Amino acid sequence: MNCLRGLGLLSIGVAMLLTSAAGAAAQTCTGTPGRAGTIELKQGTMTRIFVVRVPADYDGRTPRPMVIAFHPGGMSAQYMQGRVPVHRVWPEAIAVFPEGFPNLDGGRGGLQPVWQRAPGDMADRDLAYFDQMIEWLRANHCYDPKKLFVMGYSNGAGFANVLACERASLIAGVAIASGRLACAPAQSKPIIFSHGLSDATIPYNNGIEAAAAWSSRNKCGSPPKRGAGCVAADACSDAPVTMCTFGGGHEYNAPFTETFVDFFKRSMAK
Repeated sequence: MNCLRGLGLLSIGVAMLLTSAAGAAAQTCTGTPGRAGTIELKQGTMTRIFVVRVPADYDGRTPRPMVIAFHPGGMSAQYMQGRVPVHRVWPEAIAVFPEGFPNLDGGRGGLQPVWQRAPGDMADRDLAYFDQMIEWLRANHCYDPKKLFVMGYSNGAGFANVLACERASLIAGVAIASGRLACAPAQSKPIIFSHGLSDATIPYNNGIEAAAAWSSRNKCGSPPKRGAGCVAADACSDAPVTMCTFGGGHEYNAPFTETFVDFFKRSMAK
């Protein structure tokens, strides 16, 4: 536990550094592309990994959009690349697929990779990991920090929501698939949801409540109405909110990948 407390303090320090640099251009846009594939980071006694996929025409000189996609609990970065293939749907962007870690204190998740579900959960170990990952990406890849998006599915959606609260200054937009509200939104952000009407793991109403909370934060006239397909909140003065409903359960709705990529692209154009 002392190790985890230390990671929490490290997270705060790195977050301050990243926040101060959030408006600056990426450090590595010199024409020498950084490493891609599986990257390892040491986080205390833990070895954490993430996978970087770069565009075919990536030259390491022109800043690219970046999408970081978080897998469900019990799954992996490899799973997420196949289930949510951002690199194929948005080939011009850098796609990053992080991997969770077992809950070392026992309890939820057991030995399966999981993400913290709220600020302070697991001593903020995954916030510390995110900060280290961003520091590495900034030092090794040419991306536009104003076009850094996060996406998550199920437990990964919960952590994406944590990032939208705790690292809001670093994030340009959020996509939430089959998730629930993890914390009160800190800043207005473009956000899009996908949720199944028959979801027995995280009920559909949890998704509706999250969309309503973000609609209030984004100063919308009213939250998205319930209904099939994707429905936008009315008259959002700060940032858009969209709720996509499908007829299934807790499974990932494959068309949502193209939908949230289009949503991110539209938000970049404004």
